[in-house]
Amino acid sequence: MNNNVIIGTAGHIDHGKTTLIKALSGIETDTTQEEKERGMSINLGFAYFDLPSGKRCGVVDVPGHEKFIKNMLAGVSGINLVLLLVDSREGIMPQTKEHIDILTLLGIENYIIVMTKIDLVEEEYRELVKEDIREFTKGSALENAPIIEVDSISRKGIDVLLDTIDKKTNDIEAKNIEKNARLNVDRSFQVKGFGTVVTGTLTEGSISVGDELVVYPKEVKAKVRNIQVHSQDVDKAYAGQRTAINLSNIKFDDVKRGDTLATAGSLVKTYMLDSEIKLINDDRANLELWDRVRIYVGTVEVMARVVPLGTESIKPGESGFVQLRLEEEIAVKNYDKFIIRTYSPMVTIGGGVILDASPRKHSRFNEEILEKLKVQLEGNSGDLIQNYLLSHANYIVSKKDIIKDLQLPEEEVATELDELVTGGNIFETNLGYIHKKKYDEVLEKLKKLLADYHKRYKLKVGIPKVEIISKFKLSQKEVLELIELFIKNNEVRLEGNLVAEKDFVVNYDKKQLAEKARIEKELLNGGFTPPTIKELTNGVKASLELLDSLVDNTIIRLDADLVLHRDVLTKAIEKVNEHFKNSEKMTLAEFRDITGSSRKYSMAILEYIDKLGITRRVENYRVLVKNK
Repeated sequence: MNNNVIIGTAGHIDHGKTTLIKALSGIETDTTQEEKERGMSINLGFAYFDLPSGKRCGVVDVPGHEKFIKNMLAGVSGINLVLLLVDSREGIMPQTKEHIDILTLLGIENYIIVMTKIDLVEEEYRELVKEDIREFTKGSALENAPIIEVDSISRKGIDVLLDTIDKKTNDIEAKNIEKNARLNVDRSFQVKGFGTVVTGTLTEGSISVGDELVVYPKEVKAKVRNIQVHSQDVDKAYAGQRTAINLSNIKFDDVKRGDTLATAGSLVKTYMLDSEIKLINDDRANLELWDRVRIYVGTVEVMARVVPLGTESIKPGESGFVQLRLEEEIAVKNYDKFIIRTYSPMVTIGGGVILDASPRKHSRFNEEILEKLKVQLEGNSGDLIQNYLLSHANYIVSKKDIIKDLQLPEEEVATELDELVTGGNIFETNLGYIHKKKYDEVLEKLKKLLADYHKRYKLKVGIPKVEIISKFKLSQKEVLELIELFIKNNEVRLEGNLVAEKDFVVNYDKKQLAEKARIEKELLNGGFTPPTIKELTNGVKASLELLDSLVDNTIIRLDADLVLHRDVLTKAIEKVNEHFKNSEKMTLAEFRDITGSSRKYSMAILEYIDKLGITRRVENYRVLVKNK
């Protein structure tokens, strides 16, 4: 059961929406002088009433005149039960049809059809109207909706309507309050002594007094000073509630109708949308390349150009993929629904769902993109996760980001990830998950890099990690994590700090083996004050090449002319750790004394140990890095 139900009223002008709401709630939603004078709702009115069960419902009165369809669209955002009003004297009218089209395209499934003004019509005529309604709604989401006859002035049928609403709301799925907060602003105004106030339906998550939120798309930060739900101050508002929020730390000009108040980082700012669009079966509903249309998403209206994908055009009654090039930046996320109207004259021709909120410009007939959009539209959780990993800018994505961006339950994501890892579709690392295609892409490039390197440098065991990092357009963390994964999966091997092909072996001839043994022996015998590179090689090219092949394997290069045997470095680190068991600091002189080294070598060795992250220099002494 959903305790936070928003009910919307829809229907043709003068079919009795405002009067019905007053009969249900005692609240008149025609609040402006202009509305009272003209006798019709121009802007969104909202009220609330209590059901027989004790539940409180918020209700949005959306305008019925064609001129104000834009306001009606803004009001639909967040509604989960619609009262479709039909005047018993007039029956289904043109705007009634357009409202039904819009509500259906936005995926609203719960309806009650209310025949109004029954005291003005004979029962026999009302039965004919009822038959017309049934015929008109056949095959639509309203086909099985109950039809309740009322007269708002005499209150005839109002109790029956309340009971029907009560039963209907038991079947409506509760909004997900665990998601990030999102409120589509449909009104923004100033209150003397309080400042800026925004209203709208909280479509996702919850908002508490004191929360720091962001107004999109400007990304202006604001703090929640006060919250009202149904004209009462509350500490917290939940998804599904009609909400008024007093914001501090924000100028009135920084927020307007069409903006979105949301958790920081939860929405995507974009000028383009990859979407699936469904057109109504009307001759005016036809989309071709570069057609200019009006897009309504949340409470914002934005102009856009249409780029059909995988087809030349979309015909009346058809569905198809399109890229929408927007004329203004908006803030949305995947799976938001929207309505399309023609530029001029303004006619509702279809609706759609956002499948990629931040696409790149791409070929209209790109099979890979079309397949991706199909997966987004139809895929299960496992397909969506794979698609997300493939299309993400990063190669490795954390579980936290997967859950946040896909808005899927944590347990469901964890189960799907385990199955995908077991099935070999994705790989797990310490940083997160990578899709097999991206894994193979990086591995193929690395293997080519290694093959070329081994061919050029036959005496070198492999490539230093730092050199590999520079060859990839990935973050350093990602490259290092993938190298570890490749080693774990026996794709490549690690020798010291060098990455090599798993089967690569340096083939030294007898002379080179003898020279290798001599260099390594002299470095071991030299301990903490070994010979310099110049002393070891006498500048002989062959000796220099051989020594260079041992660096990052059995030999550590400290600087341009100083090297150290790896075993000696290990002993130096042991001595450093031993020293810090009894002291919090270590000077250069202390290190020199415990190793018996020269000042020049002591300084070079300590700086290398600093680079390893074991120690850290503070002024003229070293301290042990705690996490080591």
